[in-house]
Amino acid sequence: MKYHSAIIGAGSAGLTVAIGLAGLGKQVVVIEKNHVGGDCTNVGCIPSKLLIHLANDAKDLTTSEIFARVRAKRDELRDEEDHWLKSQENIKFIKGEAKFIANDSLNVITETETITIKAENIIIASGSSPIIIPIKGLPIERTLTNENLFDLENLPKHIAIVGAGVIGCEMAFAFNKLGSEVSLIDLAPRILAPLEPEVAELILNRLESLGVKVYTAAKGKFYDQSSNNLVLDSNGNDITLEKVDKVLLAIGRRPNLDLDLEKAGIEYDRRGIPTNKVHETNMENIYAIGDVDYEPSSAFTHSANAQGRRLAQKLAFPYLPIGREPTYPSAVFTSPEVAQVGLTLAKLKQKYHEKLIKTERFELAKTDRAFTQDLKEGFILIHALRLTGRIVSATIVAPNASEMIPILSYAVNNKVSMYKLSDLVFPYPSLSEGMKKAADSFKFATLANLKNELGVYLRYRLAQAKNEELSG
Repeated sequence: MKYHSAIIGAGSAGLTVAIGLAGLGKQVVVIEKNHVGGDCTNVGCIPSKLLIHLANDAKDLTTSEIFARVRAKRDELRDEEDHWLKSQENIKFIKGEAKFIANDSLNVITETETITIKAENIIIASGSSPIIIPIKGLPIERTLTNENLFDLENLPKHIAIVGAGVIGCEMAFAFNKLGSEVSLIDLAPRILAPLEPEVAELILNRLESLGVKVYTAAKGKFYDQSSNNLVLDSNGNDITLEKVDKVLLAIGRRPNLDLDLEKAGIEYDRRGIPTNKVHETNMENIYAIGDVDYEPSSAFTHSANAQGRRLAQKLAFPYLPIGREPTYPSAVFTSPEVAQVGLTLAKLKQKYHEKLIKTERFELAKTDRAFTQDLKEGFILIHALRLTGRIVSATIVAPNASEMIPILSYAVNNKVSMYKLSDLVFPYPSLSEGMKKAADSFKFATLANLKNELGVYLRYRLAQAKNEELSG
């Protein structure tokens, strides 16, 4: 039998495509070598957010009971997704490892046999795996990644987290709340390096106020098993962290590309598989979505899901335009949360002349909602183009930033101006009202100085347009 589509990977991206195509009557085969649900359900978003929630709210549970609760809830969802997928019409599920043998064919190696699959379309949604950089002397039994972190039975007395990105910072807050001594280490000069510097500063201050020891511009040098000390190298100087019983490696992920891609003529490199605006690889019937996609923004569960929906539409209705891929928001579930959409200011200055960018920062402590809940920290940061007020990126640091960012995400993706945002009416009292306050500040400052704003805009926007024309 030749399938309409073969999908490698049963994570968020792959399942979304499968469900969409099967619902339209297409015959689909889904191949997964591990668990249905992919990284998010099994070793990523679901267990990590469960742990964060329980660390904050499960006051009557022991830490061993908390980890057991995390595993139980994760397994419940996994089993539900597994049962649901296998009961769907038009979807054939095969547990096994897929390898390309041609641009329309796969071999699937199962526990008992090798099955050859042929399909009109092949979708690569095979996810990613944690990057492991060995630390000399560190034994495997003391090493954690996101893949075995949630199998812990007991709370580490001292956990060292190598990598101060999203996962590293989230877990630093969670383990601190649970009662571990936490050391957070990163090779970069600051934590949360891809985010705005203001974010890193606030989260760093918050971590240090809780007692988390943060070491930037540092890396693991060696682990002494006789003393359980972890020695760091910081600009050539040794720093000793005493009695570290677990080391969590949270330094990033690499795409799962061990699929014999060469046999299908697919171009790729260590960062992933390049695709066009409809997620097609250099081979016209082969697509890549989610973590394996070349673009870093594809690595979020919500962006993988969105790509899956776009691809399902493209494959089912090939003559119906699907539009440009949106700018995806991101969220870091620290305390407070951080949410961002669009480029940082540093990257915006590479795209626009810095004189064209106007930034509004509003401190949430100035809202009446912050007064009612005694909130002292957090802010809304919006970057917009001068004069026009078009919102090009935004960051929110707030207790529920992940719930607030969709408004600004919509604004970025639909070229909404600060003037329009200023006209929105928010419920009172709410932290979201800070968006309107930031927009008000932009609007009134611009209108009060309109002649100068117009002159600056025309000078630099026209100059940029001319440079773009010459370079094009």
